[in-house]
Amino acid sequence: MQPIEAVRSRAPNLADAIAAVEIADDEETRDAVFRFRYSVYVEELRRRVGAIDDDRGLVHDPEDDEPVTTLLYTRGDDGSLTGTARVRGWAAGTVPPQVQNRFSMDRFDGLAGLRTAELGRVMLRRDRRGHFGLTSLLCATYQLVAHELGSDVMFLTCLSGLVRYYRQVGFRTYDAHLVPTPDGVTVPMILVPSDRSYLDGVGSFLAPLVGAFYRPGKREPVDIGRWSKQFDADYAPIELDSDAVWERVRRLYGASGPDPPFLDALDSRTVHMLADQGFLMRVEPGQLLTKKGLVERELFVVLEGVFEVHDGDRRLRVVGPGEVIGEVGFFATAKQRSASVTCAAPGQVLVIRRHWLDALRHSDPGCAADILFELARALADRMSAPGP
Repeated sequence: MQPIEAVRSRAPNLADAIAAVEIADDEETRDAVFRFRYSVYVEELRRRVGAIDDDRGLVHDPEDDEPVTTLLYTRGDDGSLTGTARVRGWAAGTVPPQVQNRFSMDRFDGLAGLRTAELGRVMLRRDRRGHFGLTSLLCATYQLVAHELGSDVMFLTCLSGLVRYYRQVGFRTYDAHLVPTPDGVTVPMILVPSDRSYLDGVGSFLAPLVGAFYRPGKREPVDIGRWSKQFDADYAPIELDSDAVWERVRRLYGASGPDPPFLDALDSRTVHMLADQGFLMRVEPGQLLTKKGLVERELFVVLEGVFEVHDGDRRLRVVGPGEVIGEVGFFATAKQRSASVTCAAPGQVLVIRRHWLDALRHSDPGCAADILFELARALADRMSAPGP
């Protein structure tokens, strides 16, 4: 699946840089995609999402076999798969009810009259992350959605650690419930392929492609003015605006007693940096934040609510405002979560990406050292604390 001429004429440098993306349209290639998923999801990340066949080493969902589904993949020089993605597209008024519910589509006025797509099962081989592999898949997805499928909007759910990346691509959060999975909550996001102003605003590499499909004589852009309330941060479960994040963190910072939790043990400059680089996520009671055994290294600082840390049915501790979740997975060589965490009362957390902290060790070693020291202190305190 090569970039069409209209794409090449508007973004020649991008079109020449991205790798070829192919469609899995035969049984052998489809099985290779399902095996690749298993190698990434199950063997590497220890996730149990989807229809997993451990005996054959496959992740093969019923949705993969639907007529509306297209499986995309990339290959290395040796012919082995390096990445894959799944795109599902529906005509106006034909989106299945379970998909509508998953993405809270009823919040969008007039959406039933639009063609809708869903992007999912996006993954890359470990050695291709941080390169053009994901860019290639997403450019091919954009062309497929905007051109072949003619979709007006595209949805996805992503892990909390990937929200900022997908926002840079052009997806945005909105007023919707977080999506529960067996491994924890994921974040629903939407991309409007014709919204050139938003794509430009976030610096998306997809922005130059808009003119290939939406211009006078082609398709009209979607009018998103009616959805302004859905995109309003006051309603969405995710808050990315750094000023709003700092304002929320500031209300809690400094409110503890003589034995400060993680947040209050840091100086104000460091806390401000955390607020600037993190984002807020609201979690509902009963929702699983993260699961024991996952390979996942994001940190969560509790800003409100109560979270129970548990191993199966055994409760290990209760975490409240100002405290941190995820320090074991952060430090552990295996990068795995040591326990599951469930929200027990309406909660909000500050999500901190591991990649940012890694970069901070080079850009501001003193600040990074302060954060790492307090994480180590929190870990030591919990290891020495008596059981429940």
